[in-house]
Amino acid sequence: MAPIAVGDSLPDGSLSYFDAEDKLQQVSIHSLAAGKQVILFGVPGAFTPTCSLKHVPGFIEKAAEFKSKGINEIICISGNFLLLNIVF
Repeated sequence: MAPIAVGDSLPDGSLSYFDAEDKLQQVSIHSLAAGKQVILFGVPGAFTPTCSLKHVPGFIEKAAEFKSKGINEIICISGNFLLLNIVF
């Protein structure tokens, strides 16, 4: 599979997460990104020191800049199955 480049369409797939009531939910990548400009990035593990201190903060700090460039959502996926949607 070729790497995904800026402007490419995302291949579809399903992501699983636990909702606020601790019930397992599934959502498709296409439904998350439908009609939006999104940044989708992954980290090896949620709440690990490196991810929490090095990877995620940069996206939060630049959220306003991304929004000014037309990005609607920033979505983080972790290797241990956390789906984090940075809302701004």
